[in-house]
Amino acid sequence: MNIKFKDIKSGIYRAKIASVKEENGPYGMYLRFNFTITQGELKHWSFYGIVKPNPFRQSKFYRWMTIIMGKEPEDEFSVGEIIGKKCNIYLQKKTKGDKVYYSVKELIPADQLVLSN
Repeated sequence: MNIKFKDIKSGIYRAKIASVKEENGPYGMYLRFNFTITQGELKHWSFYGIVKPNPFRQSKFYRWMTIIMGKEPEDEFSVGEIIGKKCNIYLQKKTKGDKVYYSVKELIPADQLVLSN
């Protein structure tokens, strides 16, 4: 059997929220969103994106919640409500030293055109 290796392309992929976990790092508490690709060559692959749960409407967290929920979130809600919701993710290839990894850089509403895969 011959196998040809190739790189995952940075780009936009259809996904769903598989889980959200609260974690702590050097800059405090953050949420780790695990996304599962739902179409194409990477179907069933999982990638993560992190975001601080900042309560301001101008934050990345608020933007992500609005995109995932398809509307502006209520003043209070449970992050558990978004498990299984669909969205598009922008998957970005990153390097740290000689280590290569991929993470979710941004979200795009589920009803917008998918450019990758």
